[in-house]
Amino acid sequence: MKIGVISDTHDQGDLIRAAVDYFNLAGVEWVVHCGDWVSPFALYFFGDLKAKLRGVFGNNDGDKFRHLLNKTNLNLDVEYEDRFLELNLDNRSIAVFHGDYPGIVNALVTCGKYDAVFHGHTHKPINEVHGRTLSLNPGTLMKETSPTIKGASIAIYDTATNSALSISL
Repeated sequence: MKIGVISDTHDQGDLIRAAVDYFNLAGVEWVVHCGDWVSPFALYFFGDLKAKLRGVFGNNDGDKFRHLLNKTNLNLDVEYEDRFLELNLDNRSIAVFHGDYPGIVNALVTCGKYDAVFHGHTHKPINEVHGRTLSLNPGTLMKETSPTIKGASIAIYDTATNSALSISL
């Protein structure tokens, strides 16, 4: 099974649409958002997504009530957890956490419980295996975060191989 992984979309409407198009063409069955959706109107840009959308909130998602209201108003198949999400998809155990506490990310990656840990926050793509666990940060949809962090990116995780492909948008 292919799972799209996205994080730190920060209201980048055109790039959210580009990510949705990429995920649809790739035939992903799920998309997991690692937080920092930011404004509730950002959900509008996920409207054409053909996959199930699940995710967590990050440290920049202010009006969670409006996010929940908008998912209903837009009739989107999206579910949120506040800060942490566990998924079991295609016999893979996956942890999802925004990533704003590096010690928690490290504990999730090294505890041996998960096949994959999806996280964001830093805007820096990470696609590394530690022991048997894949640590995956898809990056951000911001074109430029700082002079050293540039480029929008997403990832596609493959449950069959417990590996991911990082994609620049």
